[in-house]
Amino acid sequence: MMWEKVKIKDITINLDNRRKPLNEQERNKISKKKLYPYIGANNIMDYVDEYLFDEEIICIAEDGGSWGENQKCVVYFSEKCWVNNHAHVLSSNGKSDLKYLMYYLNAKDLTQFITGSTRGKLTKSALDSIQIPLPPLPIQKRIAEILDTADALRRKDEALLKKYDELAQAIFIDMFGDPVKNEKGWEVKKLGDLFKSPVKCGPFGSALKREEFVTFGIPVWNMDNIINYKFSKQCNLFIDDKKYQDLKSYSTQNGDIIISRAGTVGKMCVVDTDIPKSIISTNLIKISLDSNQINPFYFTSLMKYFGKKIGRLRTGSDNGFTHMNTGVLEGLVIPVPPIIQQNVFLEVLKNIECQCQDITFKSENLFNSLLQKAFNGELVA
Repeated sequence: MMWEKVKIKDITINLDNRRKPLNEQERNKISKKKLYPYIGANNIMDYVDEYLFDEEIICIAEDGGSWGENQKCVVYFSEKCWVNNHAHVLSSNGKSDLKYLMYYLNAKDLTQFITGSTRGKLTKSALDSIQIPLPPLPIQKRIAEILDTADALRRKDEALLKKYDELAQAIFIDMFGDPVKNEKGWEVKKLGDLFKSPVKCGPFGSALKREEFVTFGIPVWNMDNIINYKFSKQCNLFIDDKKYQDLKSYSTQNGDIIISRAGTVGKMCVVDTDIPKSIISTNLIKISLDSNQINPFYFTSLMKYFGKKIGRLRTGSDNGFTHMNTGVLEGLVIPVPPIIQQNVFLEVLKNIECQCQDITFKSENLFNSLLQKAFNGELVA
């Protein structure tokens, strides 16, 4: 079924003029009760007691977002909220269903509309120019209802996955005790003394420009590959082999830990993939640990309990772009149980991960199949 393609500007009303950024100090002054979401490029950042919007809207990442295929760059709100200047705000002019637009934009690869060599940006004019296949409004609403149902199933599965994660944490505590108190008296060491090689920061923007990315090739891991301390193999950034040879010093191997060093500082996971070649992006660092002393999965599990120390890894202000303090990272003092016991924990963790992967595979496959049918005109007659 062929639907007419229309530009976003012709089916929405842009409300960007009503946005207003607040720094951390300004938010603190109006966030005693934490009543309404404070929204930025990557969904809810905080909660405040005042609001700018009280209507049905979608918020689309303007900068610092992820706009690749099946990457979430759009969120829907129908409640009181405050939106800062890092997210575009659209309402409907009566021709479009906003949830339909949200699902479409989140499913499609929008990187062709993004400018900026280091920090990507979706300008208002670029957003206005994006074309959407637009069925009649009743069909849009029906498609959105079906996708809402499938998304609700995904959220239920996410709740189950959270239970599995809680199980893994309980087993960790049972085996190693509270790592902050170190109640089992394990030997403590500085993280820097456990490195196999020095900390490696990702290439600077001048070494890896946006225009050098290709449609398919050697993966460039970024913050989107770190999801709740787990590694996601889905990649939206690639370089060719020639560029890889120039940046080979930034390559990763299984067992390396990648950590976000800018923006949301301290997200981390262990690289675990069958892809032979890959590098880290500008906003990541990698650390390689001595496997004779510490298991990388033990370390990432351990760091879930050191939230305050992870916060200290950040330098910079709320008004600007924050960065990783690698000196603090190297100086972290952590308990290090015998490696045999760490490896036993890894085997338990693998069994739990197998269950989680099966759940994720089924719900994601169902949702993505419905997405494809929806926008091909095969889901609703």
